[in-house]
Amino acid sequence: MNVVVVGAGSIGSRHQRILKQLGHQVSVVSANSPNAEFKSLSDALERQSFDYVVIASQTSQHFHDFSTLIRNKFKGRVLIEKPLFEKPHRLKSNLFSFAAVGYNLRFHPAIIWLKDTLPKLGQLSSANFYVGQYLPTWRPDTDYRESSSAQDISGGGVLRDLSHELDLAQHLFGDWQRLTSIGGKFSDLEITTDDTFSILMSATKCNVVSVHLNYLDQIKQRNITINGNNGTISVDLVGNSARFNETEVKFSVSADDSYTAQHLAVIANDPQNICTVGDALKVVDTIEAIEIAAKKQKWVSQ
Repeated sequence: MNVVVVGAGSIGSRHQRILKQLGHQVSVVSANSPNAEFKSLSDALERQSFDYVVIASQTSQHFHDFSTLIRNKFKGRVLIEKPLFEKPHRLKSNLFSFAAVGYNLRFHPAIIWLKDTLPKLGQLSSANFYVGQYLPTWRPDTDYRESSSAQDISGGGVLRDLSHELDLAQHLFGDWQRLTSIGGKFSDLEITTDDTFSILMSATKCNVVSVHLNYLDQIKQRNITINGNNGTISVDLVGNSARFNETEVKFSVSADDSYTAQHLAVIANDPQNICTVGDALKVVDTIEAIEIAAKKQKWVSQ
């Protein structure tokens, strides 16, 4: 396929590398990278025909790039990095043959195992998602203070950067009915974004769902714990392991595997584990509700 990746940052570079390894012809759109073939997406679409567009620009740029594809009547496949947008937007209809949003953790073998195993728990009572990683160590070759994560204007902050957990909560337990939260910048990191958020919600399939996100853990953690009438499931996405009561499962997975599986699904038009644009819009709406709840110090209902 002829593919264009919009964005030459860390995630854009990862998509470029993986797609080239899969044997595709890859071009890059970036106003700043000297190695980019195109300075703008509009220019790329005018000069070449593409089968697949990957939007990996800054979050604050996603809606503009997405709208550019619609305006140019693009008819191929589209993958937009998460989160879909920095704030809720109304979408116009499009001609895309297939569209997905980059919540690649859905393709992690531990998450696929979790989905398959979850019915064995019976009626669910509670679930907890915890993710923490120290922001200055995320991108070793980049000053964290200059990253999009550190800047409000770029659409950064833990709620958007680490919104995988919000997507997974929705993916596993359905829509939330009410939620509350507390969050903000509580550390000495030199950033203008929030570095910590804790959310408590009630969902369709689980009465109590708690989600904690931070930029601060200097021991990287990404865990899920779910309790039901028939026991407990725990998943460690850093250690690539899981347990259902006394039964433990190990997974062999590299950092690129879930991204590769996601690309293969988009290319094959396989919707099984895909996060749709509709799913991702719900996550954007959830983020807005979380921010309102924290600001007003109240519960928010759907």
